[in-house]
Amino acid sequence: MHTHSKDLRLTAVSFTAALVFALASAVAPSASATPNDVLGSFQLRDCVEVSAIVSVPPERAAAALPDGYTSSSFIGLPGGPGIPGNSSLLMGVETCQSGTIDGVPVDGPVTFGERVLSVDRKDARPGYHFYAVEQVTDNQQIHDLMRSAGFDITLVPGVGATADAVGGVSEGGSVRIVDEAPVPRLPSPLGQVSIWKDTENSRSALRLTVDRPTAQAGIGHVTAEPNSPIASLMGTETTTGIGAINRFDFDAQVEMVR
Repeated sequence: MHTHSKDLRLTAVSFTAALVFALASAVAPSASATPNDVLGSFQLRDCVEVSAIVSVPPERAAAALPDGYTSSSFIGLPGGPGIPGNSSLLMGVETCQSGTIDGVPVDGPVTFGERVLSVDRKDARPGYHFYAVEQVTDNQQIHDLMRSAGFDITLVPGVGATADAVGGVSEGGSVRIVDEAPVPRLPSPLGQVSIWKDTENSRSALRLTVDRPTAQAGIGHVTAEPNSPIASLMGTETTTGIGAINRFDFDAQVEMVR
């Protein structure tokens, strides 16, 4: 891995501090959510995620979102509003060492990955809200569960994430991320996350509860396949953004929203 300048370290620390401030400042709406139909759940443990956050042109983000969604920047209050005139695309793949799917233990590591746009809060659930552009996994059961809810997920054998003390790589599907993350691990504000997906006839949400999250921030280098949805959204095949190596456990619940 390369040695970075003091400016990079200050930027990474500032980013992490901004996230902690965002969590402390967020106030959840008082309205209660309408009960939804739960299609299934999975719980994954000892996860390492190699991710990147890049800015995309707001007009491209708006074109990728269905009516009723407003793109936002990830840096800001969870669920929006974020920095005006800025739209964030978050991409990451996490490899988890164990877990259960609908209560049944999983044999061996499981990988799950997301490419999502940050959006303003869509319902009363606190935390960060995103809209799913595409997802990947190496697990057939997770693939089938997500597909049943209308998510655009691809089964990709060999998808995965690896990381050490100063960097990491995630790849699989249309995106490869190389992170250079020299900042020490710090607590992360990730707690509750909602990832939305609309089809012609339905609206679904993947609800994540993230436990014991930590993050190493730095630089993330992203390469997308030519003519892929991600390359189209970014307006380029290669770009650089904020990199983060995240470590956590999480519980996921797939809901059909009424």
